Amino acid sequence: MNKRARKKLRTAFLGAGACAALFWGAVDLVGVPPINLLMALGWVSLGVLFLIVLAVVPGVLLSKRRQRR
Repeated sequence: MNKRARKKLRTAFLGAGACAALFWGAVDLVGVPPINLLMALGWVSLGVLFLIVLAVVPGVLLSKRRQRR
């Protein structure tokens, strides 16, 4: 594994660890029910997926337009 790939993997693990720590802090320290956080995470994930799909459509159209020229 090259140095760049290792850095990307390390960043992904650190990000996941930070998210887990925030989740644990909200549940344990603040007292938020875990089901509420999981539902919010689900809605946010759906929203992000929707935005990605929305961004792909114009990207594909622009790419095809550029290829025709």
